[in-house]
Amino acid sequence: MKMIRARAAWALLAAGLTAAPAWGECKLSKLEIPVRVVNHRPIGTLNLNGTEVPMLIDSGAFYSFLTPSVAAQLNLRLRSLPDGLRIWGYTGSVQARATRVEKVIFQGTTLNNVEFIVGGNEVGSGIQGVLGRNFLSMADAEYDLAHGVVRLMFPKGDCDKTIFAYWAGEAPIIVLPLETGSRGSDTAIKVPARVNDQDVKALLDTGAPRTSLKLRTARRVGVKESDLIEIGRIGGAGSGQAKAWTGPIETFEFGGEKIHNSQFIIDEASGADVDMLLGLDYFLSHRIYVSQLQRKLYATWNGGAVFARTAGSYDARYATRPEDISPDDALALARRGEASAARGDYERALEDLNRACELEPRNEAHFLARARVHLSMRQFAKAQADLDEALRLHPALDEALALRASLRVSKGEREGALADLRALDAGLPPSSHLRAGMADVYARLELAPEALRQWELWMPSHRSDFSMARVLNNRCWLRVRLALDLKMALDDCKESVSLDGGAVSARDSLGWAYLRLDDASRALKAFDAAIEIKPLPMALYGRALAQRRLGNEDAARRDLEAARKQRRHIDDEVRKQGLPVAEDAPAAASAAAS
Repeated sequence: MKMIRARAAWALLAAGLTAAPAWGECKLSKLEIPVRVVNHRPIGTLNLNGTEVPMLIDSGAFYSFLTPSVAAQLNLRLRSLPDGLRIWGYTGSVQARATRVEKVIFQGTTLNNVEFIVGGNEVGSGIQGVLGRNFLSMADAEYDLAHGVVRLMFPKGDCDKTIFAYWAGEAPIIVLPLETGSRGSDTAIKVPARVNDQDVKALLDTGAPRTSLKLRTARRVGVKESDLIEIGRIGGAGSGQAKAWTGPIETFEFGGEKIHNSQFIIDEASGADVDMLLGLDYFLSHRIYVSQLQRKLYATWNGGAVFARTAGSYDARYATRPEDISPDDALALARRGEASAARGDYERALEDLNRACELEPRNEAHFLARARVHLSMRQFAKAQADLDEALRLHPALDEALALRASLRVSKGEREGALADLRALDAGLPPSSHLRAGMADVYARLELAPEALRQWELWMPSHRSDFSMARVLNNRCWLRVRLALDLKMALDDCKESVSLDGGAVSARDSLGWAYLRLDDASRALKAFDAAIEIKPLPMALYGRALAQRRLGNEDAARRDLEAARKQRRHIDDEVRKQGLPVAEDAPAAASAAAS
């Protein structure tokens, strides 16, 4: 687990470097890493022992990780971490082990016996590992994520006073010192910033989809509790979860850049000794050079909104000139298109992806990327057409099969969805991240044995995943609806609540499980807890049934009235779920119509 292994690896990589700009006696060589931005996650690819592995490009991770599921898939031998090494993620401790990969192919260069940590949560989007700072900080790094590229930059010569934002032209350049850290070897990108005219310490973290502020810091800079809107819980590499809100930020200042009237995520996570994370939204709106040599950060603004839902106007004169991309470079156009989609600029994303599909009509990845954009725009027919074409080109394209199966179920195409699910099941390794989603689709089709089998395959290698609480709740709910193995359903619901005590859905499911087991008293307590968080119609309806069984008719009537007021056809919805309905429920809509 020593850094020296990675340092030796760079000597091999240096042979493949290409030239970059030079200033007098300072010369730069570069190694480009193509990056796709999928579901607000920047993804690169490593080849591990002959298998292509999608990796999260994560400037917030001190070391490179593999998920337990991919370690199992590759039959990697695990061992304990060195004595005294404990790993903490953003939301808590990380249960981790170590492994060694015999052969890693990185940008055409083969590296032997590379160390990885195994553990942490899977973050979706097919990501099977994390490319951390033991790779990204072994040289200077340029983050040009708006164009789908990270460049590892190797200065040579007299570069101490060089302004490394070589692309800036006449645009203003943000220059900030990097915090060195108490040990002098901290590679984290920590810089000073100001929020609401107060000094804060920020970590630039490509692994965070959105910029966030710690709750304690938000209070210090004057954010009012009454202005916070709860959005649930967030997770990170650690095993815990943290409550999160959105909140208004009057001003954010960063190296002379000043942004007014933003909305940040505000959370109570305990990890990272900083006040805020500057996430992928900031990286997509800026081009950033991190100089390990000078211990400085250089950045320029790309143009457009910096943060999601940021008010105010922008003066485009201060933006850097857009990077030239050859109109015939399909891969570069596709990466830029995916980055534009991550910023919510779907029209521009489609311009690039349409061109990529024209240039390379046999590249299934372009059609899959365009399908994701159409799905975000709720253009379902166009999305399915692109998924159909991607699968015509590559019938075993796993993510396309998963997306099309879900889309087909929504359209009522049962047999088509089942065909996609069968193809997925035959081609996926047992530990695949896609199996949890497959189980959800089977559950929507009320095929309980198939859904339960997928969950059983998924769970052993995903025990620490942030999504485990949701998966347990989904399995509980399927069994409750179909009255199958109710004691097992109850166990799942209890564990889901223990993992995510703030989830309304888990407590609601727990209440219905107790109702199915004729335990009205415990059902009432579970529904009370759900309604205290948020009085949703299903929880109100379930509590009414529990109250009625306990003889509390007035309370039952009030809850039924509240549930029916919120959702007019709640009785029909409960009936369609296969759950017991109130004695005074109107006849089913279909029966009344006949």
